[in-house]
Amino acid sequence: MSRKSLFLTATRALGMQAYAQWLYRDRLMILCYHGVVSGDHSGNAYLYRNTVSLAEFKSHLDQLSGCNLVSLQQVRAWLGGEAKLPKRSVLITFDDGYRNNLFPAAEVLAQRGHPALVSVAVDYIGSDRQLWPMEVDLRVLHWPGSKVPMPGGGELRVDNRGQREAAAAELRRRCKSLPDAERRDFLRTLFGEQALPPAALADEELWRFMNWDELRQLRAMGIDIASHTCSHPILSRLEAKDLEQELVDSRARIEAELGEPCRTLVYPNGGPEDVTEAVLAAVGKAGYELAFTLMDGVSAKKPDPLAIDRIGIPGHCNPEAFALRSSGLHSLLGFLR
Repeated sequence: MSRKSLFLTATRALGMQAYAQWLYRDRLMILCYHGVVSGDHSGNAYLYRNTVSLAEFKSHLDQLSGCNLVSLQQVRAWLGGEAKLPKRSVLITFDDGYRNNLFPAAEVLAQRGHPALVSVAVDYIGSDRQLWPMEVDLRVLHWPGSKVPMPGGGELRVDNRGQREAAAAELRRRCKSLPDAERRDFLRTLFGEQALPPAALADEELWRFMNWDELRQLRAMGIDIASHTCSHPILSRLEAKDLEQELVDSRARIEAELGEPCRTLVYPNGGPEDVTEAVLAAVGKAGYELAFTLMDGVSAKKPDPLAIDRIGIPGHCNPEAFALRSSGLHSLLGFLR
């Protein structure tokens, strides 16, 4: 048994997870998923690091049987002082808008009568494109040469799978730190005109986005839809006019396609360096009433409606790791983040 598994077992045996559940019983727990795929894919942990298998997702829902899964409307009413939330309330969210959020995730949720929130990056909906961090991964993992260029100069060797995974992770990290115009320029150069090889795109379940008809189907199943911007940039890296455009245009597109107001935003990336005061001001100005971060914490007793925190559910999240996060113990023990 690994040290991590031993630790998880010990926290349960010592009652630490039960204590965290009791401590946070009056807090809203918001869980963030990205993808739910049919297979396990544990042999490709890097590329599937943001997905859980269907079996894992079902087990997570089983573990939440003692909680109250709430809807976005209930959260909105609670924040507006119009209603209370039940104890041990949980909101399930999905980021980006992948087709696997509908098939199979929403099907399972609907069978159990559970609500959820899906946020979509509208430029990718109905397209054959991959979300830009995913395309970085696929490009580097299938890079034709032995060195891949880095932003600002320099190269990293990619002679084997381990080097390619490390280079892709570093490249994504650096791109997220760049002013957005520089990021776009670099990625245009990196991606070039050459299409990805068929082998890179073999598993559409990993990268394929929903189309608008599928989003309407998702909405008809009782799943709420939020903006995740247009192109999934890091909002704090944008010029003011581009920031306004990402916020306003994404909201307008969702409203036009779904025929109902969109007042909820989910920040791309959503870390402390991504959600600045300037970003918060722009989000409010753009007409959003609720917005969700991803700083891996339990939401505050009375959170800022434009900065409601969530807890990320990583890929291949086994029952022990899920219990650590969904109980709030992961947040309580901040050194684990």
